[in-house]
Order: sequence, then C-alpha cells, then structure tokens
Amino acid sequence: MLQKTYIPRKPFPDFKWKWACLQCTEGLNDPVVLLGVLFRMRKLEPLGLKYSSPEFADELINLSKDIQDTNIGVDLARRTGERNLIRNSGQYWRAVGLIEPGDRSGKIKLTDFGRRVAEHDISQAEFAAITVQTFKLPNPQVQGEDECRRWLNSGLVLYPLKLLLEIECNLQEMGQGYITTEELIRIVIPLSGCKAELQDYVNFILWFRAGDISLVGWPDCCPEANDMRIAREYLLFLRNYGYVECISGNNRLNEKYKINELLLDEIKELIKTVPKEESFVKVLNDIRSSEVTSEFERKRVQYSRTARPNQGRFRKEILRACSRCIITNVTMPEILEAAHIKPFKYNGEDTVANGFAMRTDIHTLFDTGHLRISVEGVIELSTRARMDYGAIIPPRIVIPDFTNREFLKWRWDNYNGL
Repeated sequence: MLQKTYIPRKPFPDFKWKWACLQCTEGLNDPVVLLGVLFRMRKLEPLGLKYSSPEFADELINLSKDIQDTNIGVDLARRTGERNLIRNSGQYWRAVGLIEPGDRSGKIKLTDFGRRVAEHDISQAEFAAITVQTFKLPNPQVQGEDECRRWLNSGLVLYPLKLLLEIECNLQEMGQGYITTEELIRIVIPLSGCKAELQDYVNFILWFRAGDISLVGWPDCCPEANDMRIAREYLLFLRNYGYVECISGNNRLNEKYKINELLLDEIKELIKTVPKEESFVKVLNDIRSSEVTSEFERKRVQYSRTARPNQGRFRKEILRACSRCIITNVTMPEILEAAHIKPFKYNGEDTVANGFAMRTDIHTLFDTGHLRISVEGVIELSTRARMDYGAIIPPRIVIPDFTNREFLKWRWDNYNGL
C-alpha cells in the first residue's frame, strides 16, 4: 500500500487515457447519437455505400433534425461529404468495436458486434455492460502502434471503465461514492500508470478530499487542450448508460459522478471478474447467464417511471383515450401503465399523442428496446423476447388515430431502450 508521501511518475512522457479522437465531441457519446448513427450505417451497409455518400449525408441530416430539440448539442448535419463524421470522429465507433478498424476504402462496414447492436439483437444495456467488461487501454483502435507498444513495454493493461466503477463502489462503502473530473485527471490517471492497487486509489482520493495531501509534484497526465475533455468521456459513458449520476459543480472539474445506488448490487456483480475471453459473444453469453443486465433494465425502468414528473396525470389521460394494452388488449387497470413513445429524457411530451397503454411486462419490453413498433404498426422483438413472447405478441397492431406517427418514427430510427 502506498504512503501519503508517495508521488507517482509517468511510465513514459506522453502517458494519458484516450477515449476517442483528439477533437472530441461529447455529444457523440450519447446513446441516441452513437447508436442512432449505427442504425443508419446498418441500413446503408448492404448497399456498399461510403461514409462520404449523399445517402449517408441524408441520414446524418435526418438524425440531426431528430435531436435538435434535445440537449445533446451536436450538429451532425454539417459533418457530411468528404470531411464526414466518420472520417474525423470514427474512433467513437471503433473504440467500442462497432465498426471495422483500419479499413481505408471509406465504405460503411460494421463489425459482427456492431451489426447485432444495430439490429437490436443486443440491447442497449447489454452493449454498455460488454463495453464496461472489455474496453481496455492500450486500445489500438484509438492509439497508434508506437503508443500501444509503450504501454505494453511498461507492463500496463487497464480496464478503465471497470476501474472507475471499482473505485466508486469502494468509496460508496465509506459514504463517498463519487468521483469528480478533477480526481480522475489528477489522481486516478497518474496512479494508473504506476500499477497502483485499488485501495491506493481510494486512499489518495479520500486524503485529497480531507486536505491531507496537496498533489504538489504529481505529474500532469492531461497537458494538452482537449486531454481533460477526452478523459472525462469515461465518466460521461458511465453516466449515459445509467451507472453513475452527474451532480453539477461550479465547473467541469467539480462535477461529481456518483454511483447509481439503485444498481449497486448489479454493478458489483458485473465488475467482480475479468472475462477469460474478450470475444463479445463469450462476454455476452456470460452476461446473459448472470442476468445482470436484466436486473439493470428492470430496475432502471421501474425508477424512470416513478421519477417522471406528471406521470400520474399522463397515465390517466392515456387510459382515458385507450383503456386496453395496445399489444395484448388486456383491460385490467391494475396492470396497465402509460408508456412514452418519444422518451421524456429526450423531450418527449406528456400527451396522449406520445403514449400507449401497455401491460406492465409489455411496457418493460418496450422501454428496454426488446419490443419495437414501426409507424405502420409492425412489431419487432429481440431474439430474447421472441423466445418468451413470440407466440403471444401479434406481428402487427393498429396504431390509434390520436398517436403522433412522428414520435413513433423518432423512436424506431433512434432509440434502443434504457
């Protein structure tokens, strides 16, 4: 265990954590953008089109319109043509294994993992869990060959997302289960270059908070203009997929990323082992057999329903407009809930036009992306949902006249559940 007086040293001069590209755009990490772009790639991939094609440009323009009323804050419409989004920021998709690395043809080309996510065979919760389990540094998708060699020659291999969750879980046991951006860049990253033990990270963070250490003489692992923002992407990923909650501070350095206590048991289960194989198929099978993501999905859905303002009034209006489940025709009010079509998180409104009455379990399938409804009323189930519900879910339903089709299209094009 390291002493308070310990001062870490960089293993090599340019040691830092990289998430994606040097010119980071934080909005690209939002699931509606990261996965929304992926869905559109998959639609065009069979046509052999390029990222510079007019068709891909049209898809980005449409997605940009879809997110313009949200707080995501990224303009995709201007990132088309020869200087397109993937040419300049493709590392966001490559880093998490969604598109093929190193392809110089410029053609849209997904990995098998990316295709399964794009086809909704892997849920959003499963995608996030696989990424937490497998994302490691050095990462040849975002780091050059020489840089990766420097990491390996120093004996360094890190799973940064898992490490952050491990630190937060340990801090949580002491009633301080959060990490600030400042603590990430000034304490966690420097210690990670010295092969510190988990308890060392926890100790130095607690000593820093108590004012027992000053960090004078500690190395700066974020010396360049965008390094802090790039490092912060790790915390943003965990926030975007529900692992932590962000408590705003006076500035970005003071933001607190607090462990989601609702999911604490599942987070501990997810991070307690390192996968023996990093094949996404193996990791996916392990995650599904443990039912960790199923609990993630169930708890997040339950919480989102109780946390929404005006949910009671919204439910009354939906059931007044249609008193039966849109999928199963069940009419018992005790098991009927009001489901948002365009999610409240993305400025979905609390109106009859943006809702369906759904049986409780059907609502869960809908909110977690295991059940999808097209503008024409076609029902699409994930592989897992089809195994249990395929015989009882109709292939098609009639969409009520009062339903806003644009909200349905928004969800079909952009959303993969919680």
